[in-house]
Amino acid sequence: MHTQQTIVANIIHAIGEPDFMAITAESIRRYIAFELVAIVAHRHNSQPALLFDNFAVAGGHRGMENYIDVTYAVNPILVKAARQRGAFRARDFTIRDTDIDANLASYLVKSADEELGFRTVGWPERLEEIGLYFKSGAGMVELSLYRQRGPRALDCATLRELEQLRTPLAAAFDKHATLAPQAASSVSMLSAREIQITELLLQGCGSPQIAASLGISRHTVKDHRKRIFRKLGIGTLAQLFALFRRFEP
Repeated sequence: MHTQQTIVANIIHAIGEPDFMAITAESIRRYIAFELVAIVAHRHNSQPALLFDNFAVAGGHRGMENYIDVTYAVNPILVKAARQRGAFRARDFTIRDTDIDANLASYLVKSADEELGFRTVGWPERLEEIGLYFKSGAGMVELSLYRQRGPRALDCATLRELEQLRTPLAAAFDKHATLAPQAASSVSMLSAREIQITELLLQGCGSPQIAASLGISRHTVKDHRKRIFRKLGIGTLAQLFALFRRFEP
């Protein structure tokens, strides 16, 4: 049985480890029994950074990339969370037609079946979304969870329980950043796709597995891998693991 205590214990145990984001995301996802999860870092005056997602299982990587690159700018939940951190339901917000300029229009699909009234192009359809927003470092972390919409939405009691995890999560993220400063700094140089591939490499996946997971060719995986190594100033997988290993005090 997953309780708040076991979730916090799992996350604390993973602090400083390469799979910290994956363990955190999976722990929260299982706790409220959702299907998809994403962790995005929002920093002042800079592009959001994707820290983790499992959208490959739903074929939604294109949608996540479009959100990170473009449509985050019209997310009304971010406006609320910038003033007041907490846990929010997407169904309580709406994207207005007047919020969408010409640059955004081609990345959004209007639909009454979507909680916000619009769906990012490439995003899985008819999802229920819950977001937990908390301060970390110089910015804000968006931990969002998704599942296919059913007859019953997430109840208010569970939403409040999720909100109670905000403070320990913020502390864990801040501690993780101090234990792995090189890794955190390096990730900021990578694109969303490069972060996804780096995570899979750190999990021990080879090029064929990564290609199958992300729905891309092996050649594309190898090209991404070359760019990742070049940006990080490394030449081998051993060096990649060394860069993201836990830093002992």
